[in-house]
Amino acid sequence: MFGIRRIALGFWLFLTFSLLGFYASNPALLEPETLVNALRQSGQYIALGYVGLSVVRPITLIPSSVLIIVGTLLFPDRYWFVFASSLAGIVGSAALIYYFFDFLGLATLFESKHTSRARWLEHQVRTKGFWIVVGWSAFPFVPTDLICYVAGTLRMNVGKFLVGVALGELPIVGLYVAGGVQLFSR
Repeated sequence: MFGIRRIALGFWLFLTFSLLGFYASNPALLEPETLVNALRQSGQYIALGYVGLSVVRPITLIPSSVLIIVGTLLFPDRYWFVFASSLAGIVGSAALIYYFFDFLGLATLFESKHTSRARWLEHQVRTKGFWIVVGWSAFPFVPTDLICYVAGTLRMNVGKFLVGVALGELPIVGLYVAGGVQLFSR
């Protein structure tokens, strides 16, 4: 099993750095208009493509705020759909990150190198983890993916974690959708 984890980690690191380099050399790919045009080419499956891209977002490294704006451009008269699918996409992608980092076994590695810190962090997650996740997810200037890595690595209760992400992201997604509708519906 360790070999599979090592291959998965290597593949993830390769993909991450490759995409970062690709986006750095082609920044237009992350512009909402570019993504809108790409999704519009999917024809009748445009809504499915949008939801799918929202869920696999951590693999593509596309910020969720960009995808919410893309949703308001694609579906200006269906803002509730954009809100619900964006929030579901964020929670789904949080689960992907959580389970991927748990699969990699990074908690075991961290625990073996930093036993006392690991115990302290685990205690914090057990006692205050839900509110830490809610607060982190609600703060728009920090990447929610980071708290997903930490929660997966420290094996936080997945139900509490996902509800915390949803509650924290709820106002942010609402603001992005409302702002996108106001800015782009004219």
